[in-house]
Amino acid sequence: MGILDDVVINAKSAAEAVGKKAGQLVDVSKLRISVAEINSEISKRYQALGQYVYENARDSLAEDAEAVGKMAEIDELSAQLTALVKELGDKQNKVICPVCGKHCSNTDHFCSVCGAKLGE
Repeated sequence: MGILDDVVINAKSAAEAVGKKAGQLVDVSKLRISVAEINSEISKRYQALGQYVYENARDSLAEDAEAVGKMAEIDELSAQLTALVKELGDKQNKVICPVCGKHCSNTDHFCSVCGAKLGE
């Protein structure tokens, strides 16, 4: 076996090691992406559960001072959001559909998405 054969064998070994490491990095990246996606889905489900509890259990939570405080904070933020969305719509000459939430022209009488009557 000559020196050239040794160089070729070493190069093949190095290439295999690099390929194996790259494959591991790809696997790790895919797993990290999967973890992030599942964490995101869990957060969405917690949010949906919280909203469900908020909407359906307000009366039963009325005696829990901490829950009442948190609900009041949410109510205040919702009122602020509604006011900001209305102000934004006014500045853009848009109205918000009360049924589906689509931004429609302030000259429209009906929502182009759900057909709901717009305006007063």
